[in-house]
Amino acid sequence: MKFLQFMKDGKPALGLFTISGIVDVGANPGMPRTMKELCETGIPHGIDELYEPLIPMDEITFAPAVTDMEKILCIGLNYKAHALETGLALPESPAVFCKFANALAAHEQEIVLPQAEEIDYEAELVLIMGKGGKIFAATCGNDLSIREWQRASTQWLCGKTYDGFGPIGPYAVEWKDLPTDAAISCYVNGEVRQSSRVNDLIFDAQTIVDYLMPRIPLKPGDIIFTGTPSGVMMGYPADQKNWLKQGDTVEVTISGIGTLRNTLA
Repeated sequence: MKFLQFMKDGKPALGLFTISGIVDVGANPGMPRTMKELCETGIPHGIDELYEPLIPMDEITFAPAVTDMEKILCIGLNYKAHALETGLALPESPAVFCKFANALAAHEQEIVLPQAEEIDYEAELVLIMGKGGKIFAATCGNDLSIREWQRASTQWLCGKTYDGFGPIGPYAVEWKDLPTDAAISCYVNGEVRQSSRVNDLIFDAQTIVDYLMPRIPLKPGDIIFTGTPSGVMMGYPADQKNWLKQGDTVEVTISGIGTLRNTLA
């Protein structure tokens, strides 16, 4: 099943994707109203048999795939080729940093850029946590980064959590349904910049969760950006760098999930 969040009465609401449109899950008695509630309850009996109320796809406004989480965690340098292109040593354990909730953005949401020069894309598989430290679902993410702010400190935080710099979506797919070798790619204005597979992670999803749980207990709805493949602009030679700019459209695609698209303003 593919879930999503869409805007309803000014708030994110839980939807179920069908070929006929989007089912408003929370409008049905006893069903979860948001993705976080779904993460807390697990898949309720009968949710796959819901057909109403049905909203045409072209009438919804996407919200981030999950909201109201406690933690947004990120893993750096988690594809070997990406670590090598940055000139940094391969990590011996997951390199953990974070974003804050202000960074969340939705599929098709316009993202307003700050006054900065070196703005980069990072296509990522994003884990959505369920009960008991279990991975519940996965979605697409873009760990947008401001490289000159990131470089200015040994801590990456200031370059990672500008408003809207963590779009996630459009859909969340149950973890058990995601292909273990799902393809991941990033396109900028239709040009491929990144192309890999999620099983090329140095530390795979379960290893990341097992590492984090004793140190940062994970709650339902928490998300983890698992790292980006090679091909980020930071890794290009100095005379070939083409940083993101106003008017660019960035697409992150993961097979089995869908395509997350954002335009920059």
